Amino acid sequence: MRSVKSSAIIIPVLLVLSLLVACVTTARFERMMDGYLGAPVSELQQRFGYNYIERQLPDGLRAYTWVWKEQGVFPGYETPTTIQTFSSSTGQQHVVVIPGTYFPSTSYESNCEFTFIADPSGKTVTWRAHGNGCAHYSGPGKVLAPAAKP
Repeated sequence: MRSVKSSAIIIPVLLVLSLLVACVTTARFERMMDGYLGAPVSELQQRFGYNYIERQLPDGLRAYTWVWKEQGVFPGYETPTTIQTFSSSTGQQHVVVIPGTYFPSTSYESNCEFTFIADPSGKTVTWRAHGNGCAHYSGPGKVLAPAAKP
């Protein structure tokens, strides 16, 4: 009876905690993106790379869009085989082998498409983003920049 009451309390608590973690990562992403407001587009190019899509918008505004994708495979695994040995009352040895369970590999894909809007002077004024991985996007890694002139 006690374990039923415990699980009735633990499950909702875990759900609330997982929602809070999701909100924290979304808030972190929004703070990161808000930190680029007012920055010149050249700073965004250096930070996020030169592989963006640029579009002309009305009123002299320009949109700069980057796409981040991460794909991979979680490897499959097998739980260990359990071997139990015991002796009967007659002294005979018994061995019980319980094979492990196999869990196959699973693939995953996360992506985030984000766009900054720049005014005619080239300063960012707003941004938008969508995708299943935006809350987990921590910013660009090492960016390859154009080669320097000799």
